[in-house]
Amino acid sequence: MFAPLYSAKLQFKRLLAPALCLLFIASTTACAGLSGPSCNSPWPQWKAYKSRFIQDDGRVVEYSQGGRSTSEAQAYALFHALVANDPKTFQRVLSWTIDNLADGDLGSQLPAWHWGRNKQGNWGIIDNNSASDADMWLAYALLEAGRLWSNPDYNALAEKVLINIEALETTRIPGIGPIVLPGRRGFTLDNDRWKLNPSYFPLQILQRFAERENGHYWQQIRDSAYQLLMLSSQHGALPDWVIYQKDKGIIEETDEPLAGSYDAIRAYLWLGTLSDRDPKKHPLIQKLSFSCEIGAPPPEKINLRSGIKSGISPIGFSAALAPYFKARHAQHCLHEALRRIDKNWHKGLLARKPVYYDQNLALFGLAWLEKRYQFALDGKLLLKHCHS
Repeated sequence: MFAPLYSAKLQFKRLLAPALCLLFIASTTACAGLSGPSCNSPWPQWKAYKSRFIQDDGRVVEYSQGGRSTSEAQAYALFHALVANDPKTFQRVLSWTIDNLADGDLGSQLPAWHWGRNKQGNWGIIDNNSASDADMWLAYALLEAGRLWSNPDYNALAEKVLINIEALETTRIPGIGPIVLPGRRGFTLDNDRWKLNPSYFPLQILQRFAERENGHYWQQIRDSAYQLLMLSSQHGALPDWVIYQKDKGIIEETDEPLAGSYDAIRAYLWLGTLSDRDPKKHPLIQKLSFSCEIGAPPPEKINLRSGIKSGISPIGFSAALAPYFKARHAQHCLHEALRRIDKNWHKGLLARKPVYYDQNLALFGLAWLEKRYQFALDGKLLLKHCHS
């Protein structure tokens, strides 16, 4: 078994060991214990994250963004609580989301994406537009919580959220098929153009939706998402945003060049954690040429047209890329990512001034490497027998 994470040194040894087992001819004994944590194994990173970012009422706070809350933050917390087998936190986060982002009724409306302090100093919804990635992760967490915790109310609520996503956030793009737009409004442009975000297409959760009864529409959405991911990676890396135009495909706007940064990093994370048995994983991995430079952190931004890299990425990028590097069998890159992560641990979180987004990339990426969770071929969550 992995030893619990009680220090940065133990964290580094635990996460780096699987990479070293692949780098070198290791004995069976040396690698035999790398099957992942048991159900009772503590998850100090989650405990530290809850203490730092989740209030007692279930609100997830982004301190680096003026103390705001987002539907994304709430949805991610639901997923992590499920992985941690933490139903009390799950319910608290869900209740706050329903009461404050969905006007008390998540079954009839999608959550607002942005809640915070307005110009008058009052707290409440700042922007009532939706964010479909958050909505899909929320629906996924509810579906899997219903299944794993035998809670039919969660299943029923998930189905209502999915109905609203289908009705309010999907469209049919000529030549592509049905697709989930980034939100309810603002992404269908003039001249038969649509603005899309590749990081909003996690194929594993789309597959989970497709496996449901009457999930055929979601299978079509997944096929469209895969097609758009392949088209978006034409330069060997994934962009934050793309514009798709009828009969022209992906086009580059003069005022918004193709670039990959804070959004795109999640697309690598979702691809890396996708089941190895998924036939769509290998072609996407092969299409991408994103790699690493020994001794250098990943860049903060890549201009996909010129290939020019700029800036030094925050530490969360390394955590997000680790599963992708593992999937590419790029062990030297995985080794570099884990070394960088190890140098930045402080009291169970990344960096002395922890940032919400970094911590979530790390929770997703490192928990997957530790085998706290995996995704099955059908998109269901595998949690090492932590649920009866």
